[in-house]
This record gives sequence, structure tokens and C-alpha cells, in this order.
Amino acid sequence: MNELEEYHQELMFSLTNRASANDHYIEEIFFDDCLKILIEDGHSIETEVDIEDPSAGGYNYTPFKSHGYRIDGYEYVQDRGLINLYLCHFKHDKSPQTLTQSEVTKLLSNVKKFFEMSSKEEFHTKFKNENANEAYEVSKFLYDFEEYISQVKVILITNCLLSKSIKSTLVNPQDYFSKLPTQLDVWDINRFFGSEGKIEEVLVEFDQPIPTLLAASDSSKYHSYLCVIPGAVLAALYEKYGARILEANVRSFLQFRGNVNKGIRFTLKNYPNMFFAYNNGITVTAEKCEIDNEGRIISLTNLQIVNGGQTTATLFYASKNGISLDEVFVQTKLSILSDDQDDEVIPNISKFANTQNKINDSDFFSNHPFHRNMEGKSRRISTEVITGNVRSTKWFYERSRGQYQTELGKRTAAQRRLFQDEFPKSQLITKTDLAKTSVIFSGEPNRAVQGLQIAFKYFAVNIQKDWETNENLFNDLLYKKLIAQQIMFNECRLIAMEIASGNAIQPVTAYSLFMLSELSNTTEYSLPFIAVWKKQKAPLVMQNQMAQITKYVNNFLLKRTEEVDGRSILSYSKTKACLKAFNEEIKIINSSQYLINEYRQILTTRANDADDTREANRDEDIANEMEMFIKLSKLNWDEVHTFASASNEIYENDISLLSVFPKFLRGGKEVTRKQQKAIYKILLRMKDEGFNI
Repeated sequence: MNELEEYHQELMFSLTNRASANDHYIEEIFFDDCLKILIEDGHSIETEVDIEDPSAGGYNYTPFKSHGYRIDGYEYVQDRGLINLYLCHFKHDKSPQTLTQSEVTKLLSNVKKFFEMSSKEEFHTKFKNENANEAYEVSKFLYDFEEYISQVKVILITNCLLSKSIKSTLVNPQDYFSKLPTQLDVWDINRFFGSEGKIEEVLVEFDQPIPTLLAASDSSKYHSYLCVIPGAVLAALYEKYGARILEANVRSFLQFRGNVNKGIRFTLKNYPNMFFAYNNGITVTAEKCEIDNEGRIISLTNLQIVNGGQTTATLFYASKNGISLDEVFVQTKLSILSDDQDDEVIPNISKFANTQNKINDSDFFSNHPFHRNMEGKSRRISTEVITGNVRSTKWFYERSRGQYQTELGKRTAAQRRLFQDEFPKSQLITKTDLAKTSVIFSGEPNRAVQGLQIAFKYFAVNIQKDWETNENLFNDLLYKKLIAQQIMFNECRLIAMEIASGNAIQPVTAYSLFMLSELSNTTEYSLPFIAVWKKQKAPLVMQNQMAQITKYVNNFLLKRTEEVDGRSILSYSKTKACLKAFNEEIKIINSSQYLINEYRQILTTRANDADDTREANRDEDIANEMEMFIKLSKLNWDEVHTFASASNEIYENDISLLSVFPKFLRGGKEVTRKQQKAIYKILLRMKDEGFNI
């Protein structure tokens, strides 16, 4: 069995486990898994939801196949006037099947037929009368937004292997959808396998070489250049690649309603020849840079705009609205970084370069200590041995995409099997998965259904505040609770699939868990997260309670959307209005009467919860103190003293305190916890001054 077949087998095993072997659910989960990858790579972008038009934020799953029509999802990228039409071609075979040219042609023809027929009002009206909710949603959207769509992209995702006989997926102009420029982008099993652990390469080749000025010394670890790029070139790059050329941490900030963008558009329209003087320019990174004999840039590999994404997108937006970019030039700072520098340097470049549009530290969250903390706990903390199993397992927290596959790739076949026994693929949790479930339990289910990146943004802001208040809150107990939340989410989603379909599954799941949390958490009781962690599944009585609640939530959302004509359940569930109405509804419910008696008996008491939390905080405090002690013990204290004595920022009383620890190491008086923390804070100040700790 080759690596691709092994990857396919693992994928099918994981999907089957998570979907309880129901074929329809498998396709739904496969679609969501694939979209996570596309979003992280920038092929799909989740933007902040417009309250007036919630359906324009993020992708929508709309599986529909009937009478020669086919559509599995759609996504409107507002700034580019782009409509992404998704097709999900899934086979339930054990080994990857071949996707032929005739199958691709048929799929493309079916989605084209659906797209073009949607321009007729009677088409979506027919679906409404037939209660074909998914087909009605996408068809009505295409009808309403027809005049705003300027380009079409069909994204075909499949667990099949694209036939080697297919040499090109270019769409001929005569086959364009409604005569609009049309692309076909195929993600087959081989492409998904190849994308594991890395972002797809973007190679930018310039028709006209870009003159540059080297801005780093020969001894520097990286190369840096100053250059000027024509505005029309940047606009063309954004039209071609979209969010793929925006650094991941700033993609979600691509908005077009801010004052900064209005100012940029004003300059482009009225003073294009002054754009270079008035605009702050952009900051760009790349992995490779090809220079010609005259010192000009010919091409860049994996170009990423880490500051200036809004400038770039606005240039494109302006050009599409008839504003000439002939006199527009943009100053550009370019840094060439290797793979091993990306993880540390790019977030810092983003952080320090983003001054035109303020972005908080929490926005650069993928490298935050919280994630490293979660990653460390996931590699250390084992589950209890579940009945029927011979050993315990661990969850694998993926701080950056592809870590799991990278770990597998380091091992031999025998070692991979041992690794997968310890870290089953079904127990892989990403930082965006964690964010989505966390915002639900923190009272914002509407944020969870707005999309993974939107949920992650709000999660990051909340975590940043708590982290600054007390790092000890992020202890082993909290880790287990967060994993328990993910287990509850997975099981509730399967239950929601029994009564809802398509785009309704996400909101029914999110609002059901929110309702369960609201009714369970009282002054006396709280959700039994640790019981879920110990069993690695929701107790049967909790599943029964979830089933009751999902029916209630589904009925609520159906009723409310009937009152708001033309709005889908997913669209409405994203709004603050939905959350407010739902809150008002469940506040009048008497939890003691509504909750099943058997379920109420498994709730944990607040007193026990508080005791567990205090004990976990103490354990975390001791662990942190020991870790700090080890770090301090490894330092060269002669170098510390020399640096501190020469620094204008380190005072005499600081130097006196620093001398306490090396004296202790030589057999002197024991260092108190308070002194140890104070010493560590001084060292952090020294780090800011350039001392390597």
C-alpha cells in the first residue's frame, strides 16, 4: 500500500467513525473537513458578517442533486465580485477511485445549468414550493445577487483521484457561466494529501521585472529589499489569487466599510499620482526571490502580504469600479524568509508593521503561548483506559495545520502505527475547532456559525484577556474541559443531523449546546465536563437530553425564519437578533422541569467544581514554578550580570536581586517564590533589551 492509499484509508476510517457509518453524514463531514483546508490556505475566505446580509459571510453547504442540476455549496466573495460554487464528488470505496474527464464534464454541466437557471424567478420559487430548502437558498441568492457577480469559480472537491488523462481544467470561453469569466479548481485526494502540513505554493511571475534596492547587510540571516510595485500589478495579483496572498493572521480583517479604505479610494480617485506619497505602502514576505542580471525581481515564491492587505484589495476594488491605476505606485518592503523562520518572524512583522489599521496582539494569536500550552498538555495528558480498550490514548492538539501529518512523516511504518494508537486521527483537534466550540459554551453560538475564522477571532480576544489576568487558569483541568466540549460538540452534531440537513445542521448544533449549557449551569450545578472526559463520550442521559433540545432548537429556528421571508436558518442564526430572541425564549423555561431527571443527576455541584478548580490552579502554579526554576538554573549568570551592569534600563536594586539566584545555586539561602518571579520579570525586561534568555 502506497502513502496515498494509506492516507485515503485513514481518511475513510476517520469519516466513518465520526459519522456513525451513515453515508449521508460522511459526505457532510468530508465537505466541512475540506473547507477547513481551503480556508486555511486562503482558497476560501470567511469575512465578517454583514448584519443586513448575513448570507454573504463564509461558505454555505447546500447539497442538491436532481434532474440534471447539481450544487453542494456556495460562497460569495464580495470584494472580488466572485461566486464560488462547490461540488462535492464523494465515493464510499475503500481505495481511491479515478475521476474521469466525462464525470468532470457532467458535473460542470449540471452546476452551470443550475447557475444559469437561477436568473429566472420561477426557478427558485419552484424550490420554495417543493420545500427544497438548500436548492431554494442558493438559487434565491444567485437571483438576488446576479448583478454583483462578475466572475465564477467552480471548486470541485473529491476523494477520488483525478485521471492522468486530464491535462487541463481550463474552462473554454464558450462554456463560461452566463458569459462570465469562469474557472474550475479541482481538489482531488492527491492534492489534499500533498497539502498536508504545508500551504500550497504560489508562484508570482512579473511580466515587467520590478526594480529593487537591497536593504540588508550580507551578514543578515535574511534578505530584505525596498521596491516600488505598480498599483495595477497588485490589483491583478489580488484578482488572481485573492486571500491566498494575504498572510493568514490578517485575512479575517479584510473589510471594505472602514474609514481607512474610504480614504484609500478617495486618494485613488482624486489624487492617483500622489498615492505613493500619501499611502504607507505594504510589507511583503516570500520564500524565494528570482533576480535578473540588473538586480530586478522576476518572480516570487509564496508571496504573502503581511501588512497592506486592505490597500491591495482596495486597489483591485477601485480598478473594477472604473478608477485608473496607471499613475498609482506602491512602496513595498520585501523580506525573503526560509520555512524555519516563517513561524516566528512573520507574526512579528505583522505585529510591528500594522500601524495604519490597528490590530491587537490577540489578532496575531496563532503563535500565542496559549496554543503552545495546549500543545504541550495534549502531548502529555492521557485519557483514562476506556472499557474495551487495552491502553489509554491522547488527543493531538494541532497548533498549526499539518502538524499531525508531519509527525507521521517522521516515522517508519511500524512507528506510525504506534503513534496512531497513541494519537488516533479521530482525536485530532485544531485550534479553529477549539475556538468554535469554546465560543458556543461562552455564550456566542451566533459567532460559531459565522465561520471558523470569525469564531477564532472572538475566541482569541477572550483568551488574551484571561491569559493576561491569570495564566494559571489554563491548567490541566481546563484542558480536559475544553476537550470534553469538543466531544459534546461532535456528538450533538450527529444528533442534529437526525432532524436537520444542509445548512441547518450547524446552527441547530451550536444553539443546542448553548441551550444545554444555559439550562445546566445554575447557582448550584454546572455541566459535567470531567465525566465526559473520563468516558471520552457524552453519557447516554446527556445524549437523550441533547436529542430533546435539538428538536426544540430546530422548531424555534424554523418558526423564526418563516417570519423572515427569504432568509435561511443559517443566515438568520448568524445575527445578534437571533441570539437575542433565543435568549428571551429559553429564559422563561424552568430548567428543573424541562431537564430530564436522569440528566440532572449527573450534573456536577458548584462546590465540587470550585474545589477541583482550586486544586488545578495550585498544581499549575507549582508546575509553572518548577519550569521557571529549571529555566533559571540553565542560565549563564556571569553573562546575565555583565549584561545587566552595562544596561541603562536595569537598576542597582535589580542587579542586587539578580545576584540572589546564583548565590543559591552555589549553596546559599533558598530563593522564595516571590523573589523567583521578580527575577524572571527582570530577565524579561533584559530580553526586550536584546539579552538572549
